[in-house]
Order: sequence, then C-alpha cells, then structure tokens
Amino acid sequence: MQVPIEDQSGERAVRRFRDVSPSEAAEAELKWFFNEAETAIEQPSNFQGLVAGCSPTSLDEVERRAEAIHAARKIHDRLQRLRSTDLLLLRGIYTEREWSEAVEEALPDGLAGAAEASVGVRVEYLRALARVQTRAKNVAAFVEEVVRRGRKDLLVAWRSEVELACALAIAAYERVRGDGPSVVPEEDA
Repeated sequence: MQVPIEDQSGERAVRRFRDVSPSEAAEAELKWFFNEAETAIEQPSNFQGLVAGCSPTSLDEVERRAEAIHAARKIHDRLQRLRSTDLLLLRGIYTEREWSEAVEEALPDGLAGAAEASVGVRVEYLRALARVQTRAKNVAAFVEEVVRRGRKDLLVAWRSEVELACALAIAAYERVRGDGPSVVPEEDA
C-alpha cells in the first residue's frame, strides 16, 4: 500500500523507498511515536491544568494518558523486535526536524534524517573529521555541509544506500506490526 504524505508544496505525495511503501497504519504509528507520544503520555502539572481549564487528574485526562501509554508501549515493543540499525533508520525517517531546502531536495521523504542515522554516513563523517575535511560539529551538520558543497558523488552513494536500508527497515516494521489497525489514540491520529 502506498501512503500519501504532504511534500513541501502541500501537495500529496507517496513515501516510497525502492519498492516498499509503509501502510497508512505504520506511517501513523511511527510518526506519532517519534514526535507526539512523549507529550501524549506526559502528566501535565496542576498549573497547566488550571490554565487549560481541566484537572490533570480528570477522568478524561487519565483515560487519554492511559490510551497513549498503551499505544506507546505497543509500538515500543514492536520496535524492540527490530535490529538496532532498523530502529535508528526509522527514528531518522520519522522524527520531524528542519532541514535546509537544499537537503530536502537532495534527500526527500525522510531520507535526510535516515542519512543522519545511517551507519555509512556516520562512518563517512568520522572519516572526514579524521582527515580534517570537515568542521561539522555533528552528523546533521555534515549532511548539510555535503549538500551545500555539492558533493554529488557522496549524495548519490548515500541515497542509494539509505533508500535500500529504509526499505528493509519499513518492511521489518510491517512484519512485526502485522496488518491490524493503527494503535495511535483516535484524537492523535
């Protein structure tokens, strides 16, 4: 199944890695888990409840947190059954972060985050540091630097490597999650 996502222009696109696209349920779960789950399960302070006009211990709030905790545990358990490299790639794909427009163009659909998380790119970063070929303070800055310098040789290699790794990671998550509905709480979906 192909999953529509919004690209930077606001148009619907399909996130696809080689011949693998995540199901809508997997897409929703991973996006929610890596970006919203922590906030959904966090118990607000009494002051936050006062400002929001509800008690952090109201029945609705307790039920909402319980559903979020259940969903997060279920997704966490699934992720723990994956190889650590697959988990890192999924975190890279689905963790929302700001990249420059040039990076988004060179490595679209989460590939920039996956590149940052990939072993190959991390090794290349360490190699560049050892050879004093970069001043980047971290892997994300190194990815930005490679794009800014127009290193097409590295970008082509990274894209090929990362697309395949992402396809394998998505397929692995789909295997462990099965074909049931998304576990993301309704109000967060």
